[in-house]
Amino acid sequence: MSVSKKVLIHRWFEEVWNKKNEAVIEEVMDPEALIYGLSQDPTRAIRGPNEFRPFWRAFVTAFPDLQIAVESTVAEDDKVVARCAVRGTHSGEGLGFPPTGKRVHMNGIVIANVRDGRIIEAWNSFDFMTLYLQLGIMKLPGAESNG
Repeated sequence: MSVSKKVLIHRWFEEVWNKKNEAVIEEVMDPEALIYGLSQDPTRAIRGPNEFRPFWRAFVTAFPDLQIAVESTVAEDDKVVARCAVRGTHSGEGLGFPPTGKRVHMNGIVIANVRDGRIIEAWNSFDFMTLYLQLGIMKLPGAESNG
């Protein structure tokens, strides 16, 4: 049982994110799935594939060469946890500001609840602050300037 959840989460990142196969979103995500950590409002979940697609499209458009490596997984009961490394080049539109051409690397963790071979709930914690620092659109208070 645990192995099938690990296979599912690997498939999610490989097919949906690395291969940009939008059709797999519908196959792997339940229509009523609640996805936390990807909306503008941290208290609001994205519901199902229809609300997830705009986030996904914006991100894969902004980072056309995006690759997400699942570095480790843990599965227990109805949950699977994946620790991921995200890499890509900001060479496209999609984030609300012009492409910077910068390479980025950030880490993240997803905790997903799975039922009947589909994700029904997911909690995402990706280091978007590091992403924005690498893109140069944000600076930490008191950090030295390299320019």
